[in-house]
Amino acid sequence: MLIAGLVACGDDQAISPDARPPDAAPVDVPPSYPACAEFAVGGVQVPAHVLGALTGADLVSPATCAAIDAPFGVETAGPDAVVRVDGLVPGTTYVVNLASASDLGFYVATGCDTPLGPSGDRCQLFVDATGAGELGTFVATGPSAFVVVDYWSASPPADPTFTLDVYARGCDDAIPCHGATPRCLDYRCVECASSFDCTTGASSRCDAATNTCQPGIDSCVGDDAREPDDDGPAGAPLLATTKDGAICSKPEAEADYYRFVVDTVGETRELQLAWGTARDLDLEIFDATGLSLGFSYWENPERVKLTYLPPGTYYARVREFASSPNASAQPYTLSEIRTSGVGCQTATDCAAEFRNQLYRGVCDAGSCVSIEGAGAVPEGGACDSQADCGAGLSCPSFYFVADAATRETCARACSADAQCDAGFVCTTYLPDNFCVPRCTRTDQCPTSIYAPPTSGPWAHLACEVSTGRCLP
Repeated sequence: MLIAGLVACGDDQAISPDARPPDAAPVDVPPSYPACAEFAVGGVQVPAHVLGALTGADLVSPATCAAIDAPFGVETAGPDAVVRVDGLVPGTTYVVNLASASDLGFYVATGCDTPLGPSGDRCQLFVDATGAGELGTFVATGPSAFVVVDYWSASPPADPTFTLDVYARGCDDAIPCHGATPRCLDYRCVECASSFDCTTGASSRCDAATNTCQPGIDSCVGDDAREPDDDGPAGAPLLATTKDGAICSKPEAEADYYRFVVDTVGETRELQLAWGTARDLDLEIFDATGLSLGFSYWENPERVKLTYLPPGTYYARVREFASSPNASAQPYTLSEIRTSGVGCQTATDCAAEFRNQLYRGVCDAGSCVSIEGAGAVPEGGACDSQADCGAGLSCPSFYFVADAATRETCARACSADAQCDAGFVCTTYLPDNFCVPRCTRTDQCPTSIYAPPTSGPWAHLACEVSTGRCLP
């Protein structure tokens, strides 16, 4: 039988059956764990801009998160830093933009609730997708969130500093930008994403820190008279056969641009950059949108030959590579050879010239143009960039390789040759390996564009013909 009354005590005060000692902690206060001490930090208001550095390895990342963009998993072992962001509006999408010279990642948590750190239930987003710089979005569930910047290795990175920005999403594919800030970059509207967005010679350079069009920088001693307007495409002079110029590496991003115009289908343009010292000048060619079409790094003269260009305006950029800024201008000569011809007939024609030309995989009305696969090309379909291929597939899109028309196809992931079709092997030299056709000669193998070649324009992996593998 249920006794409804309360038991009386000496002073006739009722005692609840579930009463607890007066010094017990309230039930809604979570346990205090040493690993969570970093979460007891003052917050910064959104939009937040934080210059920070990793400290001790106090936290272990959660085993899972609501959203993960990390091909190698979410485990972290190294030093970390916690940034609390306040002023969030629940239901609003926010962007986390992490910049660092080291390979850092981050995760977003709503709090810390285990002896090791946030649980998976508290983790909204984990991002460690690239080697330098990370970007991701999350939807706020409350007025505050914690961004944990972390390192994958137990050993600290050489450079532990980072820059972290958190801001409300301002644009995307469905939300365009307008007016004075017409470009969408990292989910926010800016004046320019690159110098190709700037339209006047007086402000031809896109400043990377502010994403605004600014005047060029004239810091070279003994520079040419076209400086500083030619620091961006909008101030580029017309390249008529030959131009003499001068370039230095102060600042490091210092550049000279030139433009040339293709009038008819089937034209070939060969550009050559020559200079008389051991300094290292580089040549790169772009279309009017800033898409790179070809470049040369390791020769003197540097040469780029472009075939089957669509009619339009193109740009050549001259820069100096130096280990430290050099303000002394280096004279050079930039020249071009124009050859007329018939247009391409098939994608094989587009792959024929590959010494310093990037593959454009579609022959369209006599001109070679990039494939616009938009992430929908199936396995075995032609590709010339990773963006072409469907989910779970990779595009080889190697620089300057022979027979790209038959070798550049969307491919499945693998860890062994047995997972590939006949005539294919599994790569062994990439973080995420996939199936590629067996090689028959070295110029079909990937280039190492930042490694000096022993001969020729580029250092290639070597083809082991007996196995069809490309080897270091």
